[in-house]
Amino acid sequence: MLTIVYVLIILVLILILFIAIGGWIGSGRLLLATEVWYLVTLSVIGITEDAVTLPRKVETAYHGTYGVTWQNDYAVLGEIVASDTQTVTRRMIKTTQPLSAGLRVTWNIFVYHGDPERALGLAYDDVRIPSELGPLPAWFVPGQRTTWVLLVHGFHASREEGLRVLPTLAQMGFPTLLLTYRNDAGAPKSPDHLYHLGDTEWQDIEAGVRYALSHGAQDVVLYGWSMGGFMVETFLRRSSYVAQTRAVVLDAPILDWHKAIDTQMHKLHFPHWFTYVVEWFASWRLGINFAALNYERPPRDRITPTLLFHGTTDGMVPVESSDTFAQALPGLVTYLRVNGADHTQAWNVDPQAYEDALKAFLVRVSGPDSRGSRIPDS
Repeated sequence: MLTIVYVLIILVLILILFIAIGGWIGSGRLLLATEVWYLVTLSVIGITEDAVTLPRKVETAYHGTYGVTWQNDYAVLGEIVASDTQTVTRRMIKTTQPLSAGLRVTWNIFVYHGDPERALGLAYDDVRIPSELGPLPAWFVPGQRTTWVLLVHGFHASREEGLRVLPTLAQMGFPTLLLTYRNDAGAPKSPDHLYHLGDTEWQDIEAGVRYALSHGAQDVVLYGWSMGGFMVETFLRRSSYVAQTRAVVLDAPILDWHKAIDTQMHKLHFPHWFTYVVEWFASWRLGINFAALNYERPPRDRITPTLLFHGTTDGMVPVESSDTFAQALPGLVTYLRVNGADHTQAWNVDPQAYEDALKAFLVRVSGPDSRGSRIPDS
């Protein structure tokens, strides 16, 4: 009988050990700035003058506009023109260098690759934004308006995420800062070298706002993707510069970290309770309160006009969070719920509809431009 008890104790200890190891690894996926685990690399199967054939994967079979990158080059790919169980052939819209069969490329939902001039032909300046941790690199694209737009990329992404919307903003005359924040490549590290899930990173948005206001901006529009959206919402709740924020744009924002983590655990086939294990380890390592990282229900006294995009098939951040957010303030939030779009891919699914909505919103909230005339909707 005693032997059975010992065996059970050992088994329980082993189970606890495995849970602890899993929780530590899971929290590391959230917090380690060097942890990038979702890049999709593949080999070009075939190439013609106006099309490229790739292996069939979930990502390559998406409808819409996407890209592939290799070394310092990229190609923009349009709709699917042919497919079978093994391959997908997509229309080629643009390429900076010819592709060849066998070339290893990386799937790119950001579509473009490089700085604004190389990727889009837009003149820009490399600037450094003073922050509490040191200078933050940013791309600045000038414009004639006195309302600046600050673009805030998402989790484990880069400022290239903002390149998709940059032509629209430039056409409308908005000076635009494409920000980096702590732990990005080229930016200062946080003291513990860990992501804080927006709980501290929002201060780097504040640094960007201070920079804009000290360089000619009268006010700003904040534009965040995924965790960048969470950072924007944190800024609105904690910053002293809220009065200088004319409007915000959120694309697939994380509005409740618990639900976002739970979605990922479910995707990886972990039980629901394991989400709490990961959160406990993350809280222990960071000292943050996950219960406070929930912005699904904005305060009733919120006055900042908001444009919200979210895809119905988002596999990382549940669209229901944005549904709740939009329903809470229907008169203040303009919501585009995009059918068939995965995480931060509302633009990719229908670039024209996305840009039309963005233009209409910015015209409504920004008024006449600095030359005294309204920017047309198209």
